[in-house]
Amino acid sequence: MLLIAVLSPFTAQAQTKEAQLDGVMGQSLYEETIPGNCQLPALMGAAKYTQSFIDNSFTTRGKYTGKTYYHKAEYENKALFNGIDVSWWQADPKTKTQSQVDWEKAHEDGIDFTFVRVASRDTKDGSIFTDTAADSHIQGALENDINVGLYIFSQALDEEEAVEEAEYVLNLVEEYQWDVTLPIVMDREPGHNKIMKEGMLTRKEETAVEQAFIDTIVDAGYQAGIYSNYNWFRNYINGSELENCQIWIARYNYTTTSNTTKGEAYADVPVDYDFWQYTSTDVNMAGWSSSSLDMNFWYKDISAKTEGLQMVTGEDGSVTLTWNPAAEDVTGYQISRYDSQLGKTEVLSTTTDCTYTDTDLEGGQVYQYSVCCYWTIGGINYYGTPSDGQGAVLPPDQVTGIRTEKKASTYLTLAWDRVQGASGYRVYHYSEKKKKYVQVTETTADTCSFKVENLTSAADHKFRVRAYMDTEEGRIWGTSSRTYTDSTKPLKTGELKAAAASGKITLTWKPVERASGYQIFRLNTATGTYEKIGTVKGKKKTTYQNTKLKKGKTYTYKVRAYRRSNGKNDFGTCSAIVKCKAK
Repeated sequence: MLLIAVLSPFTAQAQTKEAQLDGVMGQSLYEETIPGNCQLPALMGAAKYTQSFIDNSFTTRGKYTGKTYYHKAEYENKALFNGIDVSWWQADPKTKTQSQVDWEKAHEDGIDFTFVRVASRDTKDGSIFTDTAADSHIQGALENDINVGLYIFSQALDEEEAVEEAEYVLNLVEEYQWDVTLPIVMDREPGHNKIMKEGMLTRKEETAVEQAFIDTIVDAGYQAGIYSNYNWFRNYINGSELENCQIWIARYNYTTTSNTTKGEAYADVPVDYDFWQYTSTDVNMAGWSSSSLDMNFWYKDISAKTEGLQMVTGEDGSVTLTWNPAAEDVTGYQISRYDSQLGKTEVLSTTTDCTYTDTDLEGGQVYQYSVCCYWTIGGINYYGTPSDGQGAVLPPDQVTGIRTEKKASTYLTLAWDRVQGASGYRVYHYSEKKKKYVQVTETTADTCSFKVENLTSAADHKFRVRAYMDTEEGRIWGTSSRTYTDSTKPLKTGELKAAAASGKITLTWKPVERASGYQIFRLNTATGTYEKIGTVKGKKKTTYQNTKLKKGKTYTYKVRAYRRSNGKNDFGTCSAIVKCKAK
């Protein structure tokens, strides 16, 4: 399955004559329209589209294909997103490791999610292998706020093999620490090696195989899904019996809903679905150079209301809120409070739990609380329906939870927990020269992070953050946070050179300031990955000898510096690679 899904809202657009393939089954549907700018294009040969079909559909114009698509009317109130699904077929054709999708451009062009193939059983002996481009695709997507789901090309013939496939994917997630927010999907279709064929299993057996995969994924705390084509869902499984599962349907066409064409009925997909893979050809998407790409729609219900909000007042003056889960896949919950004294509503915090405690409140002051679930999709928060509302001025609390979100050789991006009632924050950096903390910035209440730049590389830095609250009487300061210390990374290792002698290659490089040592990596041509082959301790030791090498073979190396601080290592950027043939 070559999957690359892209979803975005569409507007109606006229079409010319064109036949579209229906999924992988090769069935075609002939649909035509007369050019025009009406909301629903006029149709050539009205008999091909029944009025019932039109009344029970809504249309969107495909941003990446320029074609008009018909969707079930019952999905009209759902949010519609664009996404792509990828495997090593969208990676460097030589190494099969580096993604060739420009994820930044893809996201700017409206791509909000992607499914990435991470494994496959499509082998002659039925063994499972890892897709070598998976991590590159996933990191590229996540770095550009694109939500990620995973899939495995399944050939499982029984429940035991289905569980094996699910556990294989879960082990990869744990190993790479991928941030998976979409379903982990079982791709059911015949492979090149024909281990699994259509109709090989009975409907009951096929349904049990898929449910075994689903149960294993769900028990591990993830969403699960099943992908296949229209024919598979119609003829080989009991889709309505699947539990705790999202459906991803492949049907390459302008519609999945009922209409008539050439006098023959066009049957509905027999299950409700969450994702529709609607084409893999004639695609024009920024960030991808080919016109061949699997495109998908995601119908996402974001109307869930947060119910069951309750409030308990503690003896210490705190208020603890609890509520019922709104939906299993929400990103989190936003807690808001109306301050009657200030006459406004403010967002207190967000949380992934179903409880929140508001503390240090002024006695006698009335507060009104509401909670709203949200989903973060494509880097944007989409909010559900807020809960029904449920009920003083002290200095802001001490800032806590200071952490480093990003670090490099010359900057640290700090973040901290939001302080209730704070109007903003002041960040201080300790100056070794002045022997005191110096203010570096002042942020607003909504900004709980700051990028401190122009820092010395491979060095420890101390920070404090202090909350303040602006009132009519003036600014009130909270207590400064405890000192937070973190280190910057070493600089990039430079001028790596290699010299060959009999049976060995000697590497040398330029020393990196304040480095504790260096790690040496060599390319494993069999796996396409770099493996660490040695460590050199001490910044002045800038040479390494790789021995017992194969005569006449070319080896590829890179080196990076590290600094040991507070019991952990910070790594600099790897040097440019160098290649050398062993004598």
